[in-house]
Amino acid sequence: MKQFLFIILVGVACTAHSQHRVHSPSTPFQRHNNAPMQHRSSVNALMDSANIIWYEDFANGLAGNNSSTDPSWTTGGNDGEIWKKDVNGSNGDWSGTTPYTLTSESANNGWIIFDSDSANAGLATSAYQEKRGTLTSPYIDLSNDSNVTLSFQHAYRWCCYTTHELIVSINDGTGWNSNNSFQVNEFGEINELSETATVEIIISDIAALKDSVQIRFDWGNNEETGSHYFWMIDDIKIVKTQPYSSNILKSFNLSPSPLGATTYRVIPLDQISESAYYFGGMFNNVGYNVLDSMRVKSVIDSIANFTSQSNGYSISSGDTDTLYVNEGFTPQDTGFYTCRIFGIDDNDYISTDSLIQRFEVSEYTYARDNGNNNGFGRYPINDEGTQQYGNVFDIYNDGIIYAVTLRLDSRTTPGALGKIIINTIDSAINNANFNQGIEFLTETPIMQLGSYTNQWVDFEIPPLQVSSGTILLVTLFAEYGVGNNDTVFISTSGTNPNAGESRIQDIDGVSENAIAGQWFYTTQSPCIRLNFDPNVDGVNVGIDDANPNHSIHIFPNPNQGKFNLQVVSKQTGTMLLSIKDMLGRTIQNEEISGSNTFSKQFDLSHLKKGVYFVHLSQNAENEVIEKIIIQ
Repeated sequence: MKQFLFIILVGVACTAHSQHRVHSPSTPFQRHNNAPMQHRSSVNALMDSANIIWYEDFANGLAGNNSSTDPSWTTGGNDGEIWKKDVNGSNGDWSGTTPYTLTSESANNGWIIFDSDSANAGLATSAYQEKRGTLTSPYIDLSNDSNVTLSFQHAYRWCCYTTHELIVSINDGTGWNSNNSFQVNEFGEINELSETATVEIIISDIAALKDSVQIRFDWGNNEETGSHYFWMIDDIKIVKTQPYSSNILKSFNLSPSPLGATTYRVIPLDQISESAYYFGGMFNNVGYNVLDSMRVKSVIDSIANFTSQSNGYSISSGDTDTLYVNEGFTPQDTGFYTCRIFGIDDNDYISTDSLIQRFEVSEYTYARDNGNNNGFGRYPINDEGTQQYGNVFDIYNDGIIYAVTLRLDSRTTPGALGKIIINTIDSAINNANFNQGIEFLTETPIMQLGSYTNQWVDFEIPPLQVSSGTILLVTLFAEYGVGNNDTVFISTSGTNPNAGESRIQDIDGVSENAIAGQWFYTTQSPCIRLNFDPNVDGVNVGIDDANPNHSIHIFPNPNQGKFNLQVVSKQTGTMLLSIKDMLGRTIQNEEISGSNTFSKQFDLSHLKKGVYFVHLSQNAENEVIEKIIIQ
């Protein structure tokens, strides 16, 4: 076990905006325009019948099964007719052979679904229509109730926009007010199933002591952004707010980074052995009393038998706080780990549901994406301009990278071209503005990508030595072209909780409000991984197509004049290696002979800062040139 003191950068707004239009995380249970969040119930939030003021289980579908004078529900919006009673899940083209069904309290008598997938069934994907619509409750009399909470169970999935909003609004009798609206999903989870969750929101300040209250569920928030999948809703209740009650809204699995806390779904054992996992949870007090000793607790039952918890903290009614355990977890073996994360308090008032964090400790693979669980999305890198898109990796232990692993979507065209670029990040600069402090390290030649779609592929690189403390930004680059046979679609899977873990550079500056070369963060994780396996068997891109006999690798680069240089050659015999400045003046010559590989440490720290070049040739032919940056 390791203990670290580090700042957790969760819920801090970033100054740059995502090119996927993904918003940075913010505090939940605020009004809609401030706070996207998925909500989950606490164990002690289950109410007995004496605490339920109003209840709808949809046994009668839209006709209603509640205590209002007129129990019927109404639908609206361009596609309001899509709302219907459901008992067996979505039946559209994307529902699969076993459609997802809601596991709500009264699931046996059905629920209501907004099924945009079925509404587009039978159409070509290109003909799918983006849907929107609202579902509105009958009038609810709360004139005798001073402390009220809205509760409901739901599950959702949509495609293909990251800013799709599922909104719940309250009409207090004076009309619909945007300040009385709440977003109940998280931005960024394209094509990912939420599973069944319970939402609880204290609405006393809006609805208490009012006699004409309504609830409205809004798919898309007046934006046509959902063409696939569904929103299922059941067991809508108005309940008496309890004295003590808390929800765990979200769980975290973080590792320290000079850029702030960071998240990996797969990490090599020799990397995590020099670091640790810290678990946390976001908690909302949905009771009307203060919770004066709330703690987060994490438990790994299998393999490790690990338990840790936080200090106790006070959370006021309606407030939200994020807590982290005091002791980090350092795995001792490879394998799959499951951590249960929940909240408790010292007075035995609260024990929330458990949320699960699953992660893999591998032998060689390093990944941010959630591709091991499928559920792939896609992102076109070069459809509108030249871009590079990739992930940030913290190097905790010295190692050698032998390949970069990619998964390209099947929409990648046969003639698509691209290359892998590896940069380093200066954390001292990058913490303030990640458009600065990014320096080129190395790249592969241009590669034919169209033959390697819909599968994980290792692209071998010349062995890249990396040192503890280095931060890498590993990207896939694709240049904009005018033809229809060159588009590169990188697969995406999973989302990042922290800004800056995955990044896009708009090299041409074609995006809205972008300038050429600007870097953006995105919550979508591209399927770009590191592979430390010395025996990797993949596509060999270590030799430049234009120089098929030799390649040069320099690390670290940039540097302060001290670096390692490695030459890989398919030929034997004498080669000439020269280091030159930008004016072409030779600084150092070296003859290499008798081997297919050559490695040497150089010390050029006496030189001025700037750009230099390594030239490698044999018989004055097949020259290879690599850049050195001395800082």
